[in-house]
Amino acid sequence: MNTPLPGCLANLFAICVTAACLTAGFGVARATAAQEKAADDSAQKIADGDKLFHARCGYCHLAGGTGTYMLGKRLGKDRALLEARTDLTVEYIKKITRVGINSMPPHNRIELPDNELDLIAIYLTRPASARQPKPPTGAGHE
Repeated sequence: MNTPLPGCLANLFAICVTAACLTAGFGVARATAAQEKAADDSAQKIADGDKLFHARCGYCHLAGGTGTYMLGKRLGKDRALLEARTDLTVEYIKKITRVGINSMPPHNRIELPDNELDLIAIYLTRPASARQPKPPTGAGHE
């Protein structure tokens, strides 16, 4: 059974409902702003990772590099260029970088700090929407 609320209680209820609606609206606005900031941060991290990958890993892992050649022999040409792959995970990249694999030596935290490795891994695992074809560039290897 619904009984009408007395005047002040009804007003208080209306104010609470209005406040809840406004707060929810601001929450959506805040969430949208946070998502936009995260997208900007992600774009910046991908760009920073791109630069670090080319500076730190490119000598071996760009077209014509020893790492690209060895991956091509082991996994096939379609999986040789790390930048073109879509099957890598952040965890795998970090593990292989730290412990090494086959002819790739391990890289310690002095040679490659964790924050730089994180950015490189973010770059290599970037979403398809952030992938842009680049002309192959070898570091003196052709």
